[in-house]
Amino acid sequence: MTALEIDFSRTAGEIEEIVNTMSGKIPEITDYPFNHRARLIKPILSYDTAAIALSFVPAAGESPPDERQKAADTYTYHHLRRDLYTLSKSMGVEVASRYVVPSAHLTIARFVTQNDISISEEDETPDPLKVQKLLDGIEMINAELQDRYWPKDDQQIKAGGEWIVGQEKGLECRKGTLWYGGGETVRLGKGF
Repeated sequence: MTALEIDFSRTAGEIEEIVNTMSGKIPEITDYPFNHRARLIKPILSYDTAAIALSFVPAAGESPPDERQKAADTYTYHHLRRDLYTLSKSMGVEVASRYVVPSAHLTIARFVTQNDISISEEDETPDPLKVQKLLDGIEMINAELQDRYWPKDDQQIKAGGEWIVGQEKGLECRKGTLWYGGGETVRLGKGF
């Protein structure tokens, strides 16, 4: 999950300059969730013409775990993203993210070609029946996610139904060509 993308279209040399400029703040940024915990809940599959993602929404006091008070949810994922942006800007770095919509998602599939939903390999026109079959599958999974993991009547959220950013490990600062698992880790933050 990308909490903040600084840039997406610079040369390796330009990225190295950005990393060097930010080096004094990178530990503070990657450790930030240790003391600023944002909880995400309600996992659901979302999709667009490019990909399928597992998406979450910021918690707003719904069924917090035993050790967490409802008031702790007043600090949300949107606040975390805002603070990471502010910390980055404070180093004089220009933030030029590809997407500005504050989405909390994990990309799980990319549509590299249209072959799986097109009429044929020769005709890339989407086949309505194949598209409907894909959408029906996504909706079936979403119904299962909602039934199994979404909060109900102040009951505890089941394991896997929430994630507190920084749980297990802190934020990871990475550089390079990051899509499809590329790039390298500059620093891994402290988790809890």
